[in-house]
Amino acid sequence: MHPNTYLRTFWRSEFRPEVFVAMSFAGAYEARFRDVIEPAIHGVTNAGRKLRANRVDLSRSGDSILSDIADGICHSELVLADVSTLGHDSKSGDSYRNGNVMYEVGLALASRQPSEVLLIRDDQDRFLFDLSAVPHKFVDFTDTDTAIEEVRVALEERISERKIVNDARVLIAVATLTGQERQLLEGFAQYNMNQTFWLKKTNLAVLSAVPRLLDKGLIVATGITQDDQAMFRWTNLGYAVAMNIASLVPRLDVPARRAPSFGALLISGRPVSNRRPSAWEESAAPRWATVSPEEWSFWRF
Repeated sequence: MHPNTYLRTFWRSEFRPEVFVAMSFAGAYEARFRDVIEPAIHGVTNAGRKLRANRVDLSRSGDSILSDIADGICHSELVLADVSTLGHDSKSGDSYRNGNVMYEVGLALASRQPSEVLLIRDDQDRFLFDLSAVPHKFVDFTDTDTAIEEVRVALEERISERKIVNDARVLIAVATLTGQERQLLEGFAQYNMNQTFWLKKTNLAVLSAVPRLLDKGLIVATGITQDDQAMFRWTNLGYAVAMNIASLVPRLDVPARRAPSFGALLISGRPVSNRRPSAWEESAAPRWATVSPEEWSFWRF
């Protein structure tokens, strides 16, 4: 599946406890994944969950592997890419890096925050200009113990620095948040990520907001209570929205609006006035009306 189609269709608001690894499948790189990258990832814990390495199986092919790559990049806690130099151009002498890995880095930067992407390399060659602002780290893979610790610390720093509220999925959900949805999020905010919650008694307007929160991926259904009430839990991004609802969707004071001594309403391109129109205006104007102060609230627009 093409990444654009995947993002428009299957982009969820959950993160799996894993780090997506983009790197060459050449035999020379197997040892660094097995001896350094994988142990470093397994040494990282986030929200009480140990992370695991997600490396797309090379045996997959075609449309399937593109879907797996997009899914891993979108729904892992972090993305780690080994962008080490593969060789040097025979004519210019410039270094070049793995094209497949750079493609995956591009997908990650398009769908994730820069702080959620960590680039590592084992060379001191001039780095790519377009990626110079993305966090990257030199790693000496020949010193295994030191390399494991450096990669582990770098991953933990990425997790501590990221701001989930800046995720594109959060911004999309907040942009269409209604008052009833905000009210529900405020009520559910007393529950943490490991708790299940449900509605007991509420009005129909607030109840109608539940399907919209489900559609936006801010909560997910987990079951029903003994009296047939639907039960829910937070998604990662939904919890972030609820914890930051006051700053993401602030309550604003609406200034009082004073009614003027007479109203003026635009109808069919002409202003409404309390002056009687002339004979020409009677024939030329499509419609005229007078709006009194008492009627102002009805006509307000």
